[in-house]
Amino acid sequence: MDTYFLGIDPSATSTGVSLIGSNSHEVLNIKPRTLKGCLRLQYIHQELKGFIDNKLVYMGVIEAPSYGSVHKEFILGEVLGVIKLTLIQNDIFSLAIPPTQIKKFLTSKGHAGKDLMIQKAQEFGCPSSQEDICDSWAAALLCKGILLTSPITTRPALETIKAIKTKYKTDLVKLLNKKT
Repeated sequence: MDTYFLGIDPSATSTGVSLIGSNSHEVLNIKPRTLKGCLRLQYIHQELKGFIDNKLVYMGVIEAPSYGSVHKEFILGEVLGVIKLTLIQNDIFSLAIPPTQIKKFLTSKGHAGKDLMIQKAQEFGCPSSQEDICDSWAAALLCKGILLTSPITTRPALETIKAIKTKYKTDLVKLLNKKT
């Protein structure tokens, strides 16, 4: 059975999810379409749960909200809460990493645009050009880089990993002790 690293780009309208394993990978785009309120949250939960069930997921990286963006913060907060609860219920440890750090890791630029993110994600194996999936792919690659050897070895990528490892050292030590 393959062990996966999980990346999630949360959104109320189009959540990207990527699993990267040693021997395989899978991606999912959760699109609630016209669902609103509790029905939308239930749909996101069910889709994510169905995607990760029966898979050995070592850890996840969730793209945290960007503080400068204009969106419906309360709705995104609900979506993030549902995603985090789903992961906790499946015994998956996760870190919320700001978009600027994920972009810096993948592209060497903390404020990279969508086109560059898509291009770089595809260069590193992303099977889709859908922007939310590409962002989740970058998060999954970062997740793998935090715990194993990074597939991206640029100076900005390694600096990003080092900063995250320093910030979350206690949590990561607990995770590693729990998994062994």
